[in-house]
Amino acid sequence: MTDTAPEPTITPEEAAKIDALVWEAASAEACKVAVLIARATDAAKAAGLDAKPQVIAARIYALTETGKLSVQGNVRRWRAAEVKRGV
Repeated sequence: MTDTAPEPTITPEEAAKIDALVWEAASAEACKVAVLIARATDAAKAAGLDAKPQVIAARIYALTETGKLSVQGNVRRWRAAEVKRGV
């Protein structure tokens, strides 16, 4: 038995919308993962999307894996790691 919740499932269309919001919220200057999640969550609410912070975090993880976002540190440590737009 595990104590972690299952990864939230979203459609490819929702993932693309969230990715675009994350990309717009990110910049060339590094910021904490928690800050980027907060910015993207606010942008999602303004756009009428019901995206939970955990879903946005999962998309940030995916974007760092593909190199679209650069990460310094462990991306899953929201308050310690920093992210910025990739090359």
